Amino acid sequence: MAVETRWFRYVQSCKHKKILSDVNRVRPDKVFEWNNWVPKKVGMVAWRAEMERLPTRCALAARNISVQNRTCVMCGNDDETSEHIFVSCQFAQLIWQNVATWCTIPPIIAFEIKDLLTLHEICSGSAKKIKALYAVILVTLWNIWKSRNEAVFQQKIPNTTKILDEIKALAYLWVKNRSKLVSLT
Repeated sequence: MAVETRWFRYVQSCKHKKILSDVNRVRPDKVFEWNNWVPKKVGMVAWRAEMERLPTRCALAARNISVQNRTCVMCGNDDETSEHIFVSCQFAQLIWQNVATWCTIPPIIAFEIKDLLTLHEICSGSAKKIKALYAVILVTLWNIWKSRNEAVFQQKIPNTTKILDEIKALAYLWVKNRSKLVSLT
Protein backbone atom coordinates (compact mmCIF):
# COMPACT_ATOMS: atom_id res chain seq x y z
CA MET A 1 0.00 0.00 0.00
CA ALA A 2 2.81 2.41 0.88
CA VAL A 3 4.47 1.81 -2.50
CA GLU A 4 1.25 2.69 -4.33
CA THR A 5 0.89 5.90 -2.32
CA ARG A 6 4.47 6.97 -3.07
CA TRP A 7 3.95 6.20 -6.76
CA PHE A 8 0.73 8.25 -6.79
CA ARG A 9 2.50 11.22 -5.15
CA TYR A 10 5.36 10.96 -7.62
CA VAL A 11 3.00 10.94 -10.62
CA GLN A 12 1.08 13.91 -9.21
CA SER A 13 4.27 15.90 -8.60
CA CYS A 14 5.42 15.20 -12.19
CA LYS A 15 2.09 16.50 -13.51
CA HIS A 16 2.40 19.65 -11.39
CA LYS A 17 5.98 20.25 -12.54
CA LYS A 18 4.94 19.92 -16.19
CA ILE A 19 2.05 22.34 -15.73
CA LEU A 20 4.28 24.87 -13.96
CA SER A 21 7.08 24.55 -16.48
CA ASP A 22 4.75 25.20 -19.42
CA VAL A 23 3.25 28.39 -17.96
CA ASN A 24 4.77 31.62 -19.33
CA ARG A 25 7.61 29.76 -20.99
CA VAL A 26 8.86 31.13 -24.25
CA ARG A 27 10.37 28.49 -26.47
CA PRO A 28 13.06 29.74 -28.85
CA ASP A 29 12.58 29.35 -32.58
CA LYS A 30 16.00 27.75 -32.89
CA VAL A 31 18.27 26.28 -30.25
CA PHE A 32 21.91 27.40 -30.19
CA GLU A 33 24.17 24.94 -31.98
CA TRP A 34 27.27 24.07 -29.97
CA ASN A 35 30.49 23.01 -31.67
CA ASN A 36 32.84 20.69 -29.79
CA TRP A 37 35.77 21.63 -32.04
CA VAL A 38 36.18 24.91 -30.12
CA PRO A 39 36.43 25.45 -26.35
CA LYS A 40 33.19 26.02 -24.44
CA LYS A 41 34.19 29.61 -23.60
CA VAL A 42 34.21 30.41 -27.32
CA GLY A 43 30.70 29.03 -27.78
CA MET A 44 29.56 30.87 -24.65
CA VAL A 45 30.49 34.24 -26.14
CA ALA A 46 28.51 33.48 -29.31
CA TRP A 47 25.55 32.15 -27.32
CA ARG A 48 25.47 35.19 -25.05
CA ALA A 49 25.93 37.55 -28.02
CA GLU A 50 22.96 36.03 -29.81
CA MET A 51 20.80 36.64 -26.74
CA GLU A 52 22.24 40.18 -26.28
CA ARG A 53 23.62 39.09 -22.90
CA LEU A 54 27.22 40.26 -23.24
CA PRO A 55 28.24 43.18 -21.01
CA THR A 56 28.41 45.77 -23.77
CA ARG A 57 28.22 49.45 -22.88
CA CYS A 58 24.53 49.67 -23.77
CA ALA A 59 23.72 46.46 -21.88
CA LEU A 60 25.51 47.78 -18.79
CA ALA A 61 23.67 51.10 -19.02
CA ALA A 62 20.37 49.24 -19.32
CA ARG A 63 21.25 47.48 -16.03
CA ASN A 64 21.71 50.88 -14.35
CA ILE A 65 25.49 50.66 -14.32
CA SER A 66 27.17 53.99 -14.83
CA VAL A 67 28.73 54.15 -18.30
CA GLN A 68 30.33 57.41 -19.40
CA ASN A 69 30.31 56.73 -23.11
CA ARG A 70 28.09 54.26 -24.97
CA THR A 71 29.83 54.47 -28.32
CA CYS A 72 31.69 51.53 -29.82
CA VAL A 73 35.34 51.47 -28.84
CA MET A 74 36.24 49.76 -32.13
CA CYS A 75 34.79 52.31 -34.58
CA GLY A 76 33.51 55.17 -32.41
CA ASN A 77 30.41 55.60 -34.60
CA ASP A 78 27.40 53.90 -32.97
CA ASP A 79 26.17 52.67 -29.61
CA GLU A 80 27.95 49.53 -28.48
CA THR A 81 25.53 46.60 -28.55
CA SER A 82 26.33 42.97 -29.36
CA GLU A 83 24.61 43.42 -32.71
CA HIS A 84 26.80 46.41 -33.51
CA ILE A 85 30.11 44.93 -32.30
CA PHE A 86 29.76 41.72 -34.33
CA VAL A 87 27.68 42.76 -37.34
CA SER A 88 27.39 46.44 -38.22
CA CYS A 89 30.70 47.82 -36.90
CA GLN A 90 33.01 48.76 -39.78
CA PHE A 91 35.85 47.00 -38.00
CA ALA A 92 33.86 43.75 -37.71
CA GLN A 93 32.73 43.97 -41.33
CA LEU A 94 36.35 44.17 -42.44
CA ILE A 95 37.17 41.11 -40.33
CA TRP A 96 34.23 39.14 -41.80
CA GLN A 97 35.25 40.14 -45.33
CA ASN A 98 38.76 38.77 -44.76
CA VAL A 99 37.45 35.60 -43.08
CA ALA A 100 35.22 34.94 -46.12
CA THR A 101 38.20 35.33 -48.44
CA TRP A 102 40.33 33.03 -46.28
CA CYS A 103 37.58 30.37 -46.13
CA THR A 104 36.87 30.73 -49.86
CA ILE A 105 33.19 31.41 -49.34
CA PRO A 106 31.05 34.21 -50.81
CA PRO A 107 31.21 37.57 -49.01
CA ILE A 108 29.50 37.49 -45.63
CA ILE A 109 26.47 39.75 -45.53
CA ALA A 110 24.80 39.72 -42.14
CA PHE A 111 22.06 41.84 -40.64
CA GLU A 112 22.09 40.25 -37.21
CA ILE A 113 24.17 37.80 -35.17
CA LYS A 114 21.78 34.98 -36.05
CA ASP A 115 22.82 35.41 -39.71
CA LEU A 116 26.44 34.75 -38.74
CA LEU A 117 25.54 31.75 -36.60
CA THR A 118 23.53 30.13 -39.40
CA LEU A 119 25.95 30.96 -42.22
CA HIS A 120 27.45 27.46 -42.24
CA GLU A 121 24.00 25.96 -42.87
CA ILE A 122 23.78 27.48 -46.34
CA CYS A 123 27.30 26.53 -47.42
CA SER A 124 27.98 23.41 -49.43
CA GLY A 125 30.53 20.74 -48.70
CA SER A 126 31.05 17.77 -46.44
CA ALA A 127 29.72 17.70 -42.89
CA LYS A 128 33.26 18.13 -41.58
CA LYS A 129 33.88 21.17 -43.79
CA ILE A 130 30.63 22.76 -42.63
CA LYS A 131 31.49 22.06 -38.97
CA ALA A 132 34.97 23.55 -39.50
CA LEU A 133 33.42 26.67 -41.06
CA TYR A 134 31.11 27.02 -38.05
CA ALA A 135 34.14 26.69 -35.77
CA VAL A 136 35.86 29.51 -37.71
CA ILE A 137 32.76 31.68 -37.28
CA LEU A 138 32.73 31.05 -33.53
CA VAL A 139 36.48 31.74 -33.27
CA THR A 140 35.96 34.99 -35.20
CA LEU A 141 33.22 36.12 -32.81
CA TRP A 142 35.50 35.19 -29.89
CA ASN A 143 38.42 37.21 -31.29
CA ILE A 144 36.30 40.27 -32.06
CA TRP A 145 35.02 40.21 -28.47
CA LYS A 146 38.54 39.68 -27.12
CA SER A 147 39.83 42.60 -29.18
CA ARG A 148 36.99 44.77 -27.95
CA ASN A 149 37.88 43.92 -24.35
CA GLU A 150 41.55 44.71 -24.95
CA ALA A 151 40.53 48.10 -26.36
CA VAL A 152 38.25 48.83 -23.40
CA PHE A 153 40.40 47.56 -20.54
CA GLN A 154 43.97 47.87 -21.85
CA GLN A 155 43.47 50.77 -24.29
CA LYS A 156 44.94 48.67 -27.13
CA ILE A 157 44.15 49.89 -30.62
CA PRO A 158 42.29 47.17 -32.58
CA ASN A 159 44.46 45.71 -35.33
CA THR A 160 42.74 43.74 -38.10
CA THR A 161 45.93 41.97 -39.20
CA LYS A 162 46.66 40.77 -35.66
CA ILE A 163 43.06 39.60 -35.17
CA LEU A 164 42.98 37.74 -38.50
CA ASP A 165 46.28 36.02 -37.71
CA GLU A 166 44.92 34.96 -34.33
CA ILE A 167 41.64 33.71 -35.87
CA LYS A 168 43.58 31.59 -38.36
CA ALA A 169 45.97 30.24 -35.74
CA LEU A 170 43.34 29.40 -33.12
CA ALA A 171 40.84 27.99 -35.61
CA TYR A 172 43.52 25.76 -37.14
CA LEU A 173 44.87 24.65 -33.76
CA TRP A 174 41.49 23.90 -32.20
CA VAL A 175 39.90 22.27 -35.25
CA LYS A 176 42.97 20.14 -36.02
CA ASN A 177 43.37 18.89 -32.46
CA ARG A 178 39.73 18.56 -31.46
CA SER A 179 38.42 17.08 -34.71
CA LYS A 180 41.18 14.53 -35.17
CA LEU A 181 41.40 15.55 -38.83
CA VAL A 182 44.92 14.40 -39.62
CA SER A 183 44.96 15.78 -43.15
CA LEU A 184 43.91 19.34 -42.20
CA THR A 185 46.27 21.97 -43.60
